[in-house]
Amino acid sequence: MSPSVRSTAPPDEALLEVRDLQTFFYTDDGIGRAVDGVSFELYRGRTLGLVGESGCGKSVTALSIMRLVSEPPGRIEGGQVLVGGRDLLQLSDKKMCEVRGDEVAMIFQEPMTSLNPVLTCGYQIAEAVELHQKVSRAEARSRAVEMLGLVGIPAPDQRVDEYPHQLSGGMRQRVMIAMALSCNPHVLIADEPTTALDVTVQAQILELLASLQDELGMAILLITHDLAVVAEVAERVAVMYAGQVVECSDTESLFADPLHPYTKGLMRSIPRLDEERDRLEIIEGAVPDFRQLPSGCRFHPRCPLATDQCREAPPPLEELRTGHRVACWRADA
Repeated sequence: MSPSVRSTAPPDEALLEVRDLQTFFYTDDGIGRAVDGVSFELYRGRTLGLVGESGCGKSVTALSIMRLVSEPPGRIEGGQVLVGGRDLLQLSDKKMCEVRGDEVAMIFQEPMTSLNPVLTCGYQIAEAVELHQKVSRAEARSRAVEMLGLVGIPAPDQRVDEYPHQLSGGMRQRVMIAMALSCNPHVLIADEPTTALDVTVQAQILELLASLQDELGMAILLITHDLAVVAEVAERVAVMYAGQVVECSDTESLFADPLHPYTKGLMRSIPRLDEERDRLEIIEGAVPDFRQLPSGCRFHPRCPLATDQCREAPPPLEELRTGHRVACWRADA
């Protein structure tokens, strides 16, 4: 049961298309538009980095794709999530369970809260294999050992019977990756996969994901607030702010010449060894409350370039350069 590339899609064909996705949360204090019209594409063998401040809607976007938003208070209100020509939002719960973990898999942000503490790591990997690939328990266990070895865990035949608390943070994250990849998914969503890890382990995990992507041919949606990570591993970047994508481009163009004032602010906040600065620049203010969003462009209360047009009319996400889309009335300022 060695890993194999299941997708026959050519490199330039989208494996995942998110179109005008909307996910709202209904609370006593109002409706929170956590994801409000998000669109992007993910291609075979490529990585798309989804970046933005904490609270901008990145993780809710991922949970919406997987249809794991808690209802209530959350509800996916509109849009499409297309995988292999099928809209995941239109599938029955049973069909979605068949897709989840098989065609589309997810690595969650904190493995200690995602892994079951009373089940062995091997059992949790084998359970997914047994469910989706219809194999015997012995074959599923063998696959679990194989996957633990694939993600670089030493002595996998021993670790397969250990519990999450017996492993280090880096190893638990590797177990999560092994579980997500056990059925050779077309699309892997990685939500802040290295946030709680030290720099050395972080580099190992990113290198592991890149090598497995080359081997399995999967597409990766990497959700992070770390622009350095995105610069290293992603071919394209989508920048989110207040529930919307405000800029999307290939990574080189975005870092060389960002167009949206918010993206420019993010870039200026990165410490650089080749520049002498007394202090890092910051973006004044905070991400708005999803229940009380400003009119017009949602970034205008924090934007130094804002005009009356910005305060009154929301800018569309338009292609200003080849492959470079931005939602800003002052992108050429």
